[in-house]
Amino acid sequence: MRRLFVTLAVVLLAGCPLGPDYRRPSTPMTERFRGQGHVEATSFADLPWWQAFADPALTALLKEALDNSFDLKQAAARVEIARANARISTTALLPSIGVEAGASYQQIFSPFRLPGSTNTGPIRYPLYTLSAPVSWEIDLWGRLRRLRESALAEFFASEENRRAVLVALIGDVAAGYFNLVALDDQLAIARRTVDARRQTLDLFATREAGGVGNRLETAAAEANLAGAAAAVPELERRIAEQENQLCLLLGRTPDRVARAPSLVRAVVPGPQPLGAPSALLERRPDVRAAAARLVSANAQVGAAFASFFPSITFNASGGTSAASIVDLFSTGSLTFAVGLALGWLAPILNGYQLVWRYRASKSGRELAVLDYQRTVLVALVEVASALVAIDRLRERRAQLEAEVAARAEAVELSKTRFTNGVASYLEVVQLEQNLFPAQLLLAEVIGDQFAAYAQLYRALGGGWRGPTSATGKR
Repeated sequence: MRRLFVTLAVVLLAGCPLGPDYRRPSTPMTERFRGQGHVEATSFADLPWWQAFADPALTALLKEALDNSFDLKQAAARVEIARANARISTTALLPSIGVEAGASYQQIFSPFRLPGSTNTGPIRYPLYTLSAPVSWEIDLWGRLRRLRESALAEFFASEENRRAVLVALIGDVAAGYFNLVALDDQLAIARRTVDARRQTLDLFATREAGGVGNRLETAAAEANLAGAAAAVPELERRIAEQENQLCLLLGRTPDRVARAPSLVRAVVPGPQPLGAPSALLERRPDVRAAAARLVSANAQVGAAFASFFPSITFNASGGTSAASIVDLFSTGSLTFAVGLALGWLAPILNGYQLVWRYRASKSGRELAVLDYQRTVLVALVEVASALVAIDRLRERRAQLEAEVAARAEAVELSKTRFTNGVASYLEVVQLEQNLFPAQLLLAEVIGDQFAAYAQLYRALGGGWRGPTSATGKR
């Protein structure tokens, strides 16, 4: 018996899993990002999320989101499902041991006298059994090991998906936060404009009542006021919607979201180190997840190929069998059986399902390769897009600031001309109407600048690990 177990173990260990071993496919990669001057040794994404954004209110919101986000909790639950499946695949490599007990009553009809019996009629007797069957599929071709490899890779992919959800959550909360503060700035501009235009309307209404002004000037002032006032409820609606979206990410009921008072005077971050583009293969969770799915698909090819070969199962059973419960535990009732079972579904008739399964697994691997390559390309595109956004938004802000300053000066000069009787108030109205949208656009672009840095942090794969991430702790 010992020799049999030793022989089986040697055969099992000597057998190598059939099918292709995983190799990382070629990926689209560049020496530097588009828009990157030189390759740095460090990256902006290496900063933990609580240091990446110098805003205490945003840091508090990010902590709340990571604690309460439903998306993150769902991703964590999917990790546990994949973990359980991986453990199931591991136990498939081990022998299965069970316990069986039974009681039966048998009757034998025979016209002849049975040996040891004086009766020629039916013989009745009970039978009690107690046994422990053992079954073990000898993974000679590596099918079970390939399935375990696939399940473990799916588990790693689910963990990377959880990290990808975390990265996306940080990016979405940060971008929503900056958009919200920018809307606050636009609302403040709108309200200041409404107050200024209301004062102007009061002035012209008084002039008209005193016979100095005319209805044309008053009507123009009323239209100017209404145009600015109409922007207030629209901005309030957008602010409420943005707060509600942030509350959803935070895992709380819709309510007011605490934030900074303004972004207008906030310091925009300067150029950030990006690191090497190849570092995205290890830093971006979605790239790592795609690689793990490719490992799983590759292992499925090996498992499908190993299915073409016979399966060998070792079976053993030990127990007792007796005609009475009292004798069931006597030494004379012991039973024992050992055997090997060979099963082979040849690739003919119904066996062709193995062929099609193998072909499907190869196509699945090709699909996983394309998905991995596309995910890497998307990562490069997102980083490049974030870089160009940061660069162009900086230029656009400078031009808008110059435009707002010039338009504000033109409004003041037109008011002076009107006071001196050189110009009509319609000139003032036209210049004020041009100034207001320029001010709103400038506030929006400032918010976009900060959101672009959040997008860069997300595109580089920042947020899921901190300085102590190697140990899995923060």
